[in-house]
Amino acid sequence: MSAVLEQLGLDSTFFIQFGIFAALFFILSRSYFRPFLHLFELRHQKTVEDRESAEKLVKQAEQKLTEYTRRLSEERLAIRQEFEKALAEAKKEEASLLAHAREDAKKITQEANDSILKQRDQLKEALNKDVEKLAQEISEKLLSRNG
Repeated sequence: MSAVLEQLGLDSTFFIQFGIFAALFFILSRSYFRPFLHLFELRHQKTVEDRESAEKLVKQAEQKLTEYTRRLSEERLAIRQEFEKALAEAKKEEASLLAHAREDAKKITQEANDSILKQRDQLKEALNKDVEKLAQEISEKLLSRNG
C-alpha cells in the first residue's frame, strides 16, 4: 500500500489531512451549509407561495373582469331599453301632436272654406241685386227712349 501511495505522490500526512477535511466538512455542514440550504428552501417556498398568490390574484382579476363585463352588458341592455322606451314615447307624442295639428289645420281650412262660401253667396246676392237694378235701369232707359 505504501508503494501505491508513493506512486500517487502521497505521504502519511494525507490521512491526517483527509481526517481534518472530513471533520471540518461535517462541522461546517451542520453549522454553515445547513443554514444556507435552509435559506434556499425558504426562498423556494416563498417563491412558490408568491407564484400561487399571483395566480390567485390573476384568477380574482379575471373574475372581476368577467363580472364587470357582465354588468356592463346588463347596463347597456337596460339603457337600450330605456332609450327605446323614450323613443317610442317621443314618437307617440309626435304622432299625437301631428294629429292635433292636422285637426287644427282641417278646422282652419274648413272655416276658411265656409267663409269663402259665405262670401260667395253674399257676392252672388249683391250681384243679383246689382244685375236686377241694372236691368231695371236699362229697361227704363229703353222704354223712356221709345216713348
